[in-house]
Amino acid sequence: MAYLAAFCGLLACCAAGAVWIAVARTREAERLAMALEHARDRLFEAEDRAERLRSEGERALDEAETRAEAGARAKARFLASVTHEMRTPLSGVVGAVDLLLDGRLAPDQRTYARAILSSAEAMLALVDEILDLSRIEAEPQPPAETPFAPAAVVEEVAELLAPRARAKGLDLAVLVDPRAPEEIVGDPARVRQILLNLAGNAVKFTEAGGVGVRLACGERELRFVVEDTGPGFDPVETERLFQEFEQGDHGPAAGGAGLGLAISRRLASAMGGSLSGFAAPGQGATFTLTLPCRSAPAPTSAAPLLGRRIAVLSCAPFTGPWLAEGLRFLGAEAVAIDPRPASWRTLLAGPDTVVVDRDGGGEPSDLAAAARLAGASHVLLALHPADRGDLDRLSAQGFDGYLVKPARAGSLASRILDPRAADDGASEPAGDGSATAFPAAGGLKVLVAEDDPVSALIALAHLARLGHASVHVADGEAAADVFASEPFDVALIDLRMPRLDGCAAARRMRDAEAAAGRAPALILALTANAGEEDAAAAIAAGMDGLMAKPLDRRALEVALAPLTPAAVSAA
Repeated sequence: MAYLAAFCGLLACCAAGAVWIAVARTREAERLAMALEHARDRLFEAEDRAERLRSEGERALDEAETRAEAGARAKARFLASVTHEMRTPLSGVVGAVDLLLDGRLAPDQRTYARAILSSAEAMLALVDEILDLSRIEAEPQPPAETPFAPAAVVEEVAELLAPRARAKGLDLAVLVDPRAPEEIVGDPARVRQILLNLAGNAVKFTEAGGVGVRLACGERELRFVVEDTGPGFDPVETERLFQEFEQGDHGPAAGGAGLGLAISRRLASAMGGSLSGFAAPGQGATFTLTLPCRSAPAPTSAAPLLGRRIAVLSCAPFTGPWLAEGLRFLGAEAVAIDPRPASWRTLLAGPDTVVVDRDGGGEPSDLAAAARLAGASHVLLALHPADRGDLDRLSAQGFDGYLVKPARAGSLASRILDPRAADDGASEPAGDGSATAFPAAGGLKVLVAEDDPVSALIALAHLARLGHASVHVADGEAAADVFASEPFDVALIDLRMPRLDGCAAARRMRDAEAAAGRAPALILALTANAGEEDAAAAIAAGMDGLMAKPLDRRALEVALAPLTPAAVSAA
């Protein structure tokens, strides 16, 4: 019994111990559960706090980005406004010095005036680059969707730069692929801006040789190519050149802010295209603007010069080979010959036509005589527009006709087929020679509305030298009133004037014409900011076009040429 009692007591102790252990484990489990719950709560709180912090951080970042973008746009608008205001007086300097150089100056005075002009033009180019960049960053505009002829843009760019290239003694030529579509849809103003920058740089940095502007056609793309024989650059520097404020190592004459290529690449990208460059030191450079083309390549047209044997006598790096290639596009058997080696005559085998480049090496009259001896039935002279004053003398030297450089593809065949055909002017850029003056009594009557006295002085001086009578007013209200009171052939209207801006003044002028039953006058806008917005606003207001300041006499002469007495009588 004693053992039984002891065993029962042991069992009771064990049971009590088990109960105590169970209770202890339960309490521990409850404690752990509570701790886990507390930890979970703290985790949720931490997650909530982290989420709040993340949201607050994102909101703060968004607000900071918004403020930064707004600040950048405000700064860009301010910079655009300031550079525009800078452009007006700089345009006055350029225009006034240009007028000064047209007068009689002593040699040292002419040297000083040219130095002023060069410095002012460099400053104006810098302001234009900053203005372009600030305009892009302040209010990016989607590219236009306008039908335009790509070949015409290429030829216009070359013609605009031809006087500058000639002043440096550079060759300048154009080549258009005949497969390129006659018309595409895109933004011609931006294409022109890019090509002017690329070709302008090529002329600026090339000291000898020449520059070529070419339009090539692929299956689904157009390539606008600018080549030069300038200093080139190291290929490893290519991408750096497309960054803002970067330039190649062209020596102390480089100048500029290094924005042109960066702006051009932005514009190319906005049009869905690309801009690339390739060069080697001392071997020139090639820049290519590639744009998508939704139009199919143009079918190969009839070859109007099929079977004709043509020789181009030129040592120029682009005019000779490119003119020959353009003639081959038209079906001719054309070859470029360098007339400097003594053996060149052996290459001139029975040509039908010979084109002599006046700047291509050799005396033109000697080359014309050699062409006749070789059996050529026609000999043409390729010359600059300013050289046409020598045509009578050149005709006496054996030339049947002439081509104006850079030659347009559209006029090339007609000139070869009929060398003595009257020139339609399509291939002639504004020359750099003296302007043709008409007698004041037979000139045009021009209204000049310009509030800036220097700009007005330049416009009035150009008109006087062109033989036109002019009336000047200094605000838009006066312009509209004077125009309504008496007839004018032409009105040059500054877009930004006091009392009434140029666009509002132009609308009132058109209304006055309609009310009086007068024939529409030629109304041209004047602006220091020749951008797309100003051009669109001017056309919408009823103006016929836009002219950039500083007003160039040659450009003004071309704009007024259709209304001059000679043009009217010829019509």
